[in-house]
Amino acid sequence: MDKINITGLQFFAHHGVFEEEKANGQPFSVDCAFSLDTSLCGDDLDKTVHYGEVSLDIVEYCTTHRFDLLETLSNSLAKYILLKYPLMADITITVHKPHAPIPTAFDDVTLTVTRTNATCFLALGSNLGDREAYLNAALKRIDDDENIRLLKTSSFITTKPYGVLDQPDFLNAVVKVKTVYTPSELLMFCQNAEKAAGRVKTRVWGERTLDVDILTYDDAVIFTDNLKIPHPEMHLRSFVLEPLCEIEPYWVHPIIKKSAKELLKEVKEQA
Repeated sequence: MDKINITGLQFFAHHGVFEEEKANGQPFSVDCAFSLDTSLCGDDLDKTVHYGEVSLDIVEYCTTHRFDLLETLSNSLAKYILLKYPLMADITITVHKPHAPIPTAFDDVTLTVTRTNATCFLALGSNLGDREAYLNAALKRIDDDENIRLLKTSSFITTKPYGVLDQPDFLNAVVKVKTVYTPSELLMFCQNAEKAAGRVKTRVWGERTLDVDILTYDDAVIFTDNLKIPHPEMHLRSFVLEPLCEIEPYWVHPIIKKSAKELLKEVKEQA
């Protein structure tokens, strides 16, 4: 992937925690680097990203918005630019605050964030109440969120419960999305969607009005207490693999190195 770098964009803005920073303002600068495939632009500006426009957009955003924290400024700016320029695969933003209110001699304060326009798969499931309505509500929530672009949706399939068998059948689906959310932000989005559907957790693998699971986040491998990507059991679950195969049969598991089609065949053979 190719990379375009813009360094030293200078402007005067009013970001800061202290009242004098908000009132008086101070100089800032921003460095920006973003990745995209330039091989097929054919000398056509419409098929690449206009770095002059990106520069102006960065300065305008930073001078027309006010944030207390550099963290909020940097994250919000990165999302704004990624969403405005969908050809970008990722972006790295460094905000410089050389006149920060620090009571000692220093050269600069900087914060750097890297954010990705990530391709993800999400699994949807419901086995209480109006299952189809809950799944459709989740799809609408995904489609309505400005930070997520819905690319593909599988059919809804009815499946037997997994793990705990004394419960109603499930309705399941898988969706493919593009998102500028970080994995943690995407997890929060999924949990909020479940809460909006009135989900109450009872027992592990038990009944639920709505389940929204992150299956993948690009090819990332994440293992924390709160989040595990790829989903640890997705390669064992036909109710995930069947709808996944419908929309993306040749997707390859980043750890197992087998396609969705191959994994589904193995699960069916073992059933």
